[in-house]
Amino acid sequence: MRNAMIYVHHEPLAHLFLTYGISASDLLNSQQKIPNHLLLLPPVNEQEQIDPHTWFNIINGQDQVREFLCSKEGQTRCWLDYARPRFLQELTPNEIAELLYLGHAKTHLSSPFYYKLQNELVYLPLRNGMVNIYLRHEALFEAFLAAAINKYLRRIANEQPFWLRLRQQHFSPLSDQAYTQLFPLLEDGVLFDFRNVRFSREQIRIPLLEPSNRLIEDGEFSETAVRKLGKLVLMRQKNQWQMVPAETAKKS
Repeated sequence: MRNAMIYVHHEPLAHLFLTYGISASDLLNSQQKIPNHLLLLPPVNEQEQIDPHTWFNIINGQDQVREFLCSKEGQTRCWLDYARPRFLQELTPNEIAELLYLGHAKTHLSSPFYYKLQNELVYLPLRNGMVNIYLRHEALFEAFLAAAINKYLRRIANEQPFWLRLRQQHFSPLSDQAYTQLFPLLEDGVLFDFRNVRFSREQIRIPLLEPSNRLIEDGEFSETAVRKLGKLVLMRQKNQWQMVPAETAKKS
């Protein structure tokens, strides 16, 4: 599968995850609570609902939010959640200007978490296929990453010979223990290389790499300019995840 990869670079001070291969639809599959309200940053679509104070497009209701996140527009528009419609009326001109900058530059001028909006998440797609995801509570990223990993595994599993497929195409979420091992590595950037995933009757092994360049342009990177970090391994009998560091992975 070309471009079958996930990349994550974590900037803890900004609560920012620079990602590739994680989409808005993965937020739905993460089993997290779906927002009731979304504020879409410009450009404004005059055919959609517009908030009269900010003049930004808005989406209200979980069903409408779910439909938006599953759509192509949900993957390509910049957006953030907010808690109550009346809170939009309290935004100052300076705060609206900050939101305009956020949508234009795809990065923060000041904190992207607003007291008045009580937003938990900011989703900013970049032109190169990557996405800046800001999370007020960074622990939520574990569920988003787990959903994206399982998405790729389901696709790849369907391409395997029948004797290597699981009887039921179900993969357990990434374990807390494996994520705890992974999390410190994200600050230097981790690439999950599904193009070279290995299926056997006992295991599924996903190579973990650290690219020298933090930008993964349209899913392309130099395979000679990477450091091997190890493998993320799913033990098929127990349906449990573990991370195997590079030195251990060589011996196994």
